[in-house]
Amino acid sequence: MMAPLSRLLVFLLGLTVLLFVINLVRKRQLQERYAILWLLAGAALTLAPVFIPWLDRLAFSIGFEYPPALLLLLAVVGLLLLIFQLSLNISRNEDRIKVLTQELGMLRHAVKTLQRAAAEGDTSSEPTAGAPAIEHDHD
Repeated sequence: MMAPLSRLLVFLLGLTVLLFVINLVRKRQLQERYAILWLLAGAALTLAPVFIPWLDRLAFSIGFEYPPALLLLLAVVGLLLLIFQLSLNISRNEDRIKVLTQELGMLRHAVKTLQRAAAEGDTSSEPTAGAPAIEHDHD
């Protein structure tokens, strides 16, 4: 059984997380898609003191001799899911950065080609003569 002071501290910690995340979203420092995960974590912390007896019974019924071990397992699984989602986002962003870098290189090449043509006074050349065509994929 969790002591009343411990329950109060967990509840206050959950409220702090909720308020902190809401403030970050309001200031546009945290995107909504990431905020949802943190809001769920804050809500879980806020509601945890209410559900501790139920979680203790659940832990004993599935074979945990030490009920906090179930909470630790759930926390680790939640963090692993969070890390997985962030890894997916990093991979997606790396691919986008690579494409944008390649497009920037092609655009710089096209600008230099046009500047060279303008400096030579060649007005008869096509605007994209010598420059590669750039196709942009809008995801």
